[in-house]
Amino acid sequence: MSRHLTYANVTATIALILAIGGGAAYAVDKINSHDVVNGSIRSVDLKNHKGVRGVDVKRDSLTGKQIDEQQLNGGAIARVTGSENDLCVLAMAPRNCVTVTLSLVNASHVLVIATGNQESLGGPGQASCRIKIDGHAQPLAVNPGEAGIDNTAITATNGFARTFFSPNTLSPGTHVLALACERLKGNVRIDSPTIAAVAVGAG
Repeated sequence: MSRHLTYANVTATIALILAIGGGAAYAVDKINSHDVVNGSIRSVDLKNHKGVRGVDVKRDSLTGKQIDEQQLNGGAIARVTGSENDLCVLAMAPRNCVTVTLSLVNASHVLVIATGNQESLGGPGQASCRIKIDGHAQPLAVNPGEAGIDNTAITATNGFARTFFSPNTLSPGTHVLALACERLKGNVRIDSPTIAAVAVGAG
């Protein structure tokens, strides 16, 4: 056999192999969607992890590790708002010590957190504070105060916090949230009243 293995034979054989190889490479380059079985391509088959775009991904199929949080629109998940005042001198009728507006696109539950520091002036005092939503006082008031002594030092005020979660959703539109307080006894004020709200599901 070696007597018939000439330079021309070897050259022709190599040329044939290259032709076949080149044809195979060409065929691989021309593979398209019709040649791929659905679900058979894995992440390791994609170059530089850049082969998949949003249109290729099933809705709600990605988890936290695949998401760049900086690209998310937080307002589509939850609306957040808040406000603070310096002080609120109370009367015998309720007054809004601090208010804030919350705009909703969709019906949403709302978590409201209100805080303040009750200060008695010149003698014992007591106040009552409630969270209001669109003018309607919510249940479970907080009643800060001193029964037997006065508290005139601003660094020693009677701090309180009130949290309310709406059992029913608020309708789309603008809502007014407030911390409303009234004087029950003595001469009192609320220092640094604050209110904050988070509407969950407010797309």
